[in-house]
Amino acid sequence: MYEREYTTRRKRYRQLMIREGAGGLLVSNPADVRYLCGFTGSSAMALLLENAGYLVTDFRYKEQAALEVIGLRVIIRASGFGEVLSRLLKGRRGVKLAFDTESLSYAQVVDLRAALKGRARLTPLRSPLGLLRASKSRSELDTIKNAIRLAQKAFQEAVSVCGEGKRERDLALALDTAARRGGAEGRPFDTIVAGGPRGAMAHARPGGRRLRGFTVVDWGVVYKGYCTDMTRTLAFGKVDSRLRKAHGLVLEAQRRALEKIKPGARAREVDRAAREVIEEAGYGDFFGHGLGHGVGLEVHERPWISGESRDRLEEGMVFTLEPGIYLPGRGGVRVEDMVLVTLRGAELLTTLPRGLDPAEYLV
Repeated sequence: MYEREYTTRRKRYRQLMIREGAGGLLVSNPADVRYLCGFTGSSAMALLLENAGYLVTDFRYKEQAALEVIGLRVIIRASGFGEVLSRLLKGRRGVKLAFDTESLSYAQVVDLRAALKGRARLTPLRSPLGLLRASKSRSELDTIKNAIRLAQKAFQEAVSVCGEGKRERDLALALDTAARRGGAEGRPFDTIVAGGPRGAMAHARPGGRRLRGFTVVDWGVVYKGYCTDMTRTLAFGKVDSRLRKAHGLVLEAQRRALEKIKPGARAREVDRAAREVIEEAGYGDFFGHGLGHGVGLEVHERPWISGESRDRLEEGMVFTLEPGIYLPGRGGVRVEDMVLVTLRGAELLTTLPRGLDPAEYLV
């Protein structure tokens, strides 16, 4: 990542800080911290002031911070975050220090307010920091596209060695192993492989059930810090006719949603377009989750694609479209792809087939 990109990002965070009338911005979400300066450790806070910036972490990350942090002064704390921040704000009185309510717990806020009493007033941001990461830069998109290629290849390799008769956990292990072998740093969530009636559980863990009938596979990788999230439904052996119909509805719902995607569109309208297809077919009660979510340094981030979302789409946003139908006692269907908002509309970033036949995915 180029230093100027981090500089641009910090500028946008400071602009938000100024719009909120704050003299400082406290950044605590690890994804936001990484976005601002490149630090990948799990325990840190960044403090942005008008003309200065600090990364506060502990001894465990001393060497790592020296190698990774770009554009911020590294402070290795020997006491609590509050005490260190108080020292960094020495000479100031009553400075308004903004924070993201989605990142700091109530207990953390109470402790920080006590430590900063007289020097800073901790006030919540009206606009969450996650929205500043929602539109991806060219370098971010290049990384995400490479991550998607890696994830897709891992899926094809896993399906090629795990056919009918293998177990759910065999397919999950083969998928995770192939991803690691291909260069993934890890996975953003536990791989889901759920066949038969278990497919009606949207987040079922893989078990010892043999691969028979409709099987939902939801997987992702982490590559250079960026996540992917995809789902395919496969049919091993005998096909349930009602689930086959549900699969066709899910594909049509996704197609309708894609037509609605453009800069300025309301995320809830994209969700509505897909949901109407499923509702009109009489399956509305069996699609109970949002249509999608942003994907980037976090596997679930802005924008939210749901009926309750207030987000508007912007060029450069990357998110999932994952309509599903879940029939208790029978099974489930979900197809999930990652899309990019462009000036011309939606660009599908995932390129795998969407069919039920495992043979379509063989290497």
